[in-house]
Amino acid sequence: MKKTLTTSCCMVLFMAMTLAQGKRATLSFPRITPSEASRSFVIPLSEVSPFLAWSVVWHGEASALQVRFSPDGRHWEDNWTSVQPDAHAAADIDGRQVSALSFEAAQMHYFQVRVRAEARDVVFHFFSPGASRAVAPSEETDLQACPCPKPPSLKRSDWCPADNCPPHPNPVYTTVTHLIVHHSATANTANDWAAVVRAIWDFHVNTNGWADIGYNWLIDPNGTLYEGRGDNVIGAHFCGANSATMGVCMIGDYTNQTPTTAATNRLRDLLAWKLCAIGAGPLDSALHVPSGRVLPRISGHRDGCSTACPGNAFYPTLPNVRSAVANYITQVCSPIRVRTPLAEASLSIYPNPARQTFFVNCVEPSGAWIHVFYPNGRPALAPQWLPTEGRYEIALERLPVGIYSVHLLGPEGQTKGTMLVKW
Repeated sequence: MKKTLTTSCCMVLFMAMTLAQGKRATLSFPRITPSEASRSFVIPLSEVSPFLAWSVVWHGEASALQVRFSPDGRHWEDNWTSVQPDAHAAADIDGRQVSALSFEAAQMHYFQVRVRAEARDVVFHFFSPGASRAVAPSEETDLQACPCPKPPSLKRSDWCPADNCPPHPNPVYTTVTHLIVHHSATANTANDWAAVVRAIWDFHVNTNGWADIGYNWLIDPNGTLYEGRGDNVIGAHFCGANSATMGVCMIGDYTNQTPTTAATNRLRDLLAWKLCAIGAGPLDSALHVPSGRVLPRISGHRDGCSTACPGNAFYPTLPNVRSAVANYITQVCSPIRVRTPLAEASLSIYPNPARQTFFVNCVEPSGAWIHVFYPNGRPALAPQWLPTEGRYEIALERLPVGIYSVHLLGPEGQTKGTMLVKW
C-alpha cells in the first residue's frame, strides 16, 4: 500500500510490503533541515517480531542525522542516537550515505528524527524479519580429496523458510585464493539469530541495492554456520575486489570484544575445510590478483581497504585464528580413503608445519612407501621407499606453500595418513 502524509516542511511518503515471512516498509523525506523541530512518526509496520531492524539512506554529511524511538509516542529514549554510516559501504562520490544496520525492540512503534546539517532524499528502511523455526544444521558428505570435513550449516531454505530471501539470480563463480573475515557490526545478543541473518539479507538487498546477501557464509555467536551466497560464488564484501575471495561474517560487533569461543571454533572449522580444499596454507601469504595486494590467505576486511572491519578487538587475534586453523588441519582432520590401517605408531612426521624438509619416523620393519599428495589427490612427490624402520628425511623445497596429504603404504596395501602444512 502507499499513503501520503503532509507535514509543514515537506511531503513524506511511506510504502509497506508484507511478505510471507517478514515485513518491510520505507519512509521518505525529500529534505530535512536543522531549523525544523524534531518530528515524530509512526513506524509503518504492525506486529513486529522478533525485533525491528532499521537503516537509512540520505544525501549530505555523514553525521547529519539523529534518531530516537518510543513504544507509544509519549515515552522516548533518553538519548538521541547519531546515525553512523555503514563501515562496509564504499564512499559515494555524489554524497549518498548508507547507515549501518541497527536493531530496536519489537515494541518500538514511533521514531523521531532531527538533523545537524541539511539532509536530502532521506529514506528510512524498516524490517520485521518474523520469528524463526528451530532447524538443526545439516551435514554434507564432501567427496573431495581433502580430509577436513565441511562443517554443518543452515541452508538458505532453513534460515529463510518462506523462500522470500532469494539468491543472486545470476551468480558468478570464482577460484578462491583468499578467505576474508568480517564482522556484521550489529548487536552481540539476540534471541533469534536466523532472523538476524534475514535482516542482513534485507539490508544488503533492499537498502544497499545488491542482488543478494554480501557474504558467502555467516557465523552467529552460538557457533551456528549459515550459508549465504555459498561456495565459490563472488560476493559483495571486499572493497570492490571480490573475485578470488570467500567472505565470512562473524555476526556481532567486535570493536570492543572478541567473538565467542563457539563462533571462533566454527570459523576455524570452515577456514580449515576451504584452505584444505584449495591446497593453501593457513600461515602463508599470496598475491590477491584483483586487488593487486599480497595478503595473508586468511585476511581481515581492513587488509583490503580503509575500514574498521572485522573490529578493533577481533582483528589483532587473526594470527591466533591462522595458527588454530593450521593446528586443526595437522592434528584433527582425519585422512580419507584409507584401506587397512597401519599401527598407530607407524607414521610420525615432524616438524609440522614444515618449510624445506620434514622427517618421517617409520616403525614398519618390513618397509613402506611414503606418498605425498596435493589436496585434489594428485601426487606432489614421487613415491619413496623406506626399506625398514627408522628416521627418513623428505625434501619439500620444490613444492609450493600449501597443504599436503602424507600417506605411508605398507607392503600388503595397508595405509596410514596424516596432513602436512608447508609454509
